Amino acid sequence: MTSLKRGIKVRSVVGTMMWLGLSIGILLMIGWCIAKMNLPLSRLPTQGYLDTTGGKDYLTMSHLVAAALRTTTRLFIGMGYSILFSLIFGILAARYRSARYVILPIVNLLESVPLLGFLTFTTAWFMGLFPNNVLGVEAVAIFGVFTAQAWNIMLALYQSLRVTPEDLMTVAKQFGCNSWQRFWRLEFLYATPSILWNIVISQSAAWFALVACEQATIVVPKNETLVLPGIGSYIQIALDTANFGAVINAVIALVICVLLVNVFIFQPLIKGTAHYKYGTSTDSQLPQQSQVYDLMVMAKVPLLVKRLHRHIRYWWLYGAPKQWQKLGFSRIIRILKKYTVYWRIAWWLVIAVGLYRLGVLLIKYLDWINLSVLFKWTFLTTSRVLIAVLLSALIFIPLAVWVASNARRLKLIQPVGQVLGSIPADIYIPIVALMITLTGTTQHWWVIPLIMTGTQWYFFFNIIAGYLAIPSDIKDVVNIFHLSGWRWWTHFLIPSLFPSFITAIINAAGAAWNADIAAELISWGTHQYAVTGLGAYIAQNINNKPAEATGVLIICVIVGLCVVLIWQPLYRFAERRFHY
Repeated sequence: MTSLKRGIKVRSVVGTMMWLGLSIGILLMIGWCIAKMNLPLSRLPTQGYLDTTGGKDYLTMSHLVAAALRTTTRLFIGMGYSILFSLIFGILAARYRSARYVILPIVNLLESVPLLGFLTFTTAWFMGLFPNNVLGVEAVAIFGVFTAQAWNIMLALYQSLRVTPEDLMTVAKQFGCNSWQRFWRLEFLYATPSILWNIVISQSAAWFALVACEQATIVVPKNETLVLPGIGSYIQIALDTANFGAVINAVIALVICVLLVNVFIFQPLIKGTAHYKYGTSTDSQLPQQSQVYDLMVMAKVPLLVKRLHRHIRYWWLYGAPKQWQKLGFSRIIRILKKYTVYWRIAWWLVIAVGLYRLGVLLIKYLDWINLSVLFKWTFLTTSRVLIAVLLSALIFIPLAVWVASNARRLKLIQPVGQVLGSIPADIYIPIVALMITLTGTTQHWWVIPLIMTGTQWYFFFNIIAGYLAIPSDIKDVVNIFHLSGWRWWTHFLIPSLFPSFITAIINAAGAAWNADIAAELISWGTHQYAVTGLGAYIAQNINNKPAEATGVLIICVIVGLCVVLIWQPLYRFAERRFHY
């Protein structure tokens, strides 16, 4: 008994130290990184200086540690903005039909726009928002993280709010909860497992986008190209100088960052929110082992912290609604709802005027000289993207089903997939360059595999999520009827996973174009290997903004047409035809 008490006391002390260590460490890291962000733009290293020195002063272990800290901080900040965006627009879309008609189509379109499509048209705006300050460049990288996960999180919250069980809503009404209290005490808690799961499966895309944003350089008016410190820029400089050892070190640092975030942040959150599950929710089969959580729940929280938490919670649930009522926003919203038709007319007029002004601007700005050639290159690139997406689906859908169908396999393989999915396509360039050099081939075989590195994980994670969302009673019925082989796929699995497949292909569309731009023009030291296509055209004109914008706009138009004419009709059909 004494040894048992001693063991409990030791675990309590370790848990308390872990709480303090994590809290102080994260605060110090964010504080240090914010101080580094708020500096004059001239403090950033220039590409010319790095080319002169061969990157020797930059490719050091101390720089790599600092780069890893800054990259992780950008991830946390981007995640925070994504959650805030999701809370605002997810609630609006779920509560108000008029807002839903505006928000959902825009989010579904933005969900499949490639990252470069955002950066091309927003980089100058962020730089102007923080003139002559590093914050402008930091905002570009953080915005990349935002675009990689905000749409998924918002849609997860929206869908959860729309399907909150009526019996729970009735209970909340009987307890006299107002709309604010009902959201935070019922609806938000009901949606928490789904939100958390979507944050977790979005991490691969977030790390990928963040590294890609850090690899992009910023050209300032004095003909200087600035480099933003981070793991992405570290990798890019290592590739430019053909420093294979530095590339390996950067990959190891990236993997360590991903693992630490998973072990100390997401795994404890997944286990801590397990009791918020209702029935057969998405996370019903997720592995919930977390040694960190087991230690942290045994920590001794100071009495002052408990009291502070109790006062904040009480004010948030009971004081905030009173302040809202005093401001009169509820009355304003009720008045505005009476004029819904006029607001719709005004909205469409705003869209028409905006499109007209955008069209006039694009006619003056875009590079129309190579437009006839670009159509041919667009066809070649679109064919490569289509082949890569189809191959990714054919390989990774069965693999995801195999992984998700066994809890032990899911526990082992899903974290590995998160780590591999966070590695950008550029990491594989040294291997490709080495194979090209050894074989002396002139075939452009490397393009398809490199594109697949940006698409395959969307199928993997979305199909896993879809499989875990299948109610257990449906699986029991399938087992009773002894469905197997082809009948099991066609009568049970494909209909069940069809909505998840459409979601995966919408997400993979944008990622495929991102990966294609990196794959059609690769560099290793002084060597360049290029193929004919739209991606190579964009990569070669990265400093020619009109030409780059023309190529990116063509991609956005193709993606938008696919979403409007193909994927959205299929998604609506899946929601109407295949649901539980």
